[in-house]
Amino acid sequence: MTERKSYNLGDLVSQCDPDAPIPDTLREWERMVPIGLELVITRHSVDVVHQSIRILESREQALEWIQRPIPGLEDERPCDLLGTPDGCCRIASVLQKIEHGDFS
Repeated sequence: MTERKSYNLGDLVSQCDPDAPIPDTLREWERMVPIGLELVITRHSVDVVHQSIRILESREQALEWIQRPIPGLEDERPCDLLGTPDGCCRIASVLQKIEHGDFS
């Protein structure tokens, strides 16, 4: 039996290039009519992750930030809030404050 390789989120994110061109198949997928909430949540989650990378200026710092309790989120971890549009809005709001120098 072949041993299954184990991955963690940090390994997978480090292999991503946020500036890579969007493949045609993904463009087709994005043009499809949403049929469920999971598509909307995924878009919000991706936007928030990209926002954190841009504001924190590196994937590594963004990944660390996403995985730790944040006082501005009532000590919740952003990674635990990415599953809902409301959670993504809360994270985006905190990131906007950080971008403008408000670290409360």
